[in-house]
Amino acid sequence: MQNENEYSEPSEVYSIISTNFELASGNVLSFEEIHRVLTERIHELLEKNVEKLIFILYRIDVGQKRTDEIFNNPSKEEIASLLATAVIERQLEKVKTRRKYSSK
Repeated sequence: MQNENEYSEPSEVYSIISTNFELASGNVLSFEEIHRVLTERIHELLEKNVEKLIFILYRIDVGQKRTDEIFNNPSKEEIASLLATAVIERQLEKVKTRRKYSSK
């Protein structure tokens, strides 16, 4: 994930993620900060509304194989952190693809 970060602004990725996960809009300084906030929100959804979480993951196109592997983890904290990483990585891929095709 680290080398992808060089090509995307954290605010661009946070903008997409905040809409999908109903996070407060605001200034985001780093991908680490996005990961922390997103992990907290995913953990909340794991506790209160797993169906909504699964729907969001499906809608933003995080691969089912990857999510299945993550959900096999016994720790909700670890699941939340791994899902946050997967979501951020997927959004970075989308941003990179958009830039590639918009520059042609």
